[in-house]
Amino acid sequence: MTDVPSLFPFLSDKRLQRGAALQMMIPKKVTAPLLVMVEHAKGGYLIVSTELKGEALAELVGSTVRMRWETDAAINTIDLEVVQEQTMWPVKLLALIPIAVGVEIGIKGKNGLVSLTTQVKVPYKMMGARPIEEKGEALLLKFSPTRLVLSTDGYVAKGDFLHLFFTLPQERTEIVGMAKVVEKTFQDNQTVMELIFTDIHEKHHQIVKDYYKKLSAAASS
Repeated sequence: MTDVPSLFPFLSDKRLQRGAALQMMIPKKVTAPLLVMVEHAKGGYLIVSTELKGEALAELVGSTVRMRWETDAAINTIDLEVVQEQTMWPVKLLALIPIAVGVEIGIKGKNGLVSLTTQVKVPYKMMGARPIEEKGEALLLKFSPTRLVLSTDGYVAKGDFLHLFFTLPQERTEIVGMAKVVEKTFQDNQTVMELIFTDIHEKHHQIVKDYYKKLSAAASS
């Protein structure tokens, strides 16, 4: 018998309390994640609202969306299907049901980061930026299964969301994911930024985790 996905394990989390704000990722949309506010949460459904600004939001009924957030102990991921929507300008209400949930024990802080022995270039696209300034390239300095440290000579601000594309050494599959800039410093005329993954395909994430284990084992031997 297949377990029915439920939000019950997350209901005590402040991120699912009424009035809490979440970043909602919409697959295949080349935009920044949509900011939504929790209106009501139960084990079997979630109701959120979002303020409509500028262009009207495309119809989402039948789409799969993702909520992903980090705590001190874990990375929580919830995939949901949009089953109903209602617009009361300037607000849209969305009713969602969970279709998959995941909790991954995270490695919090910089002690979990490992350095690379091979140079890895990371092209990126800044979500929501003007076309002339939306693309850039960075170097991957350190990483963990949940975090990346990159350096770039491009302009990136704390809080920006970047769509990343890169290939790890000796791997053929290109890693594609979205990450949020959570820290930013300057070293030798370069911007050094720390990011956390906000959306990444499970297959791609497994490649990152496997490579991380490989480098961690080599570093401790």
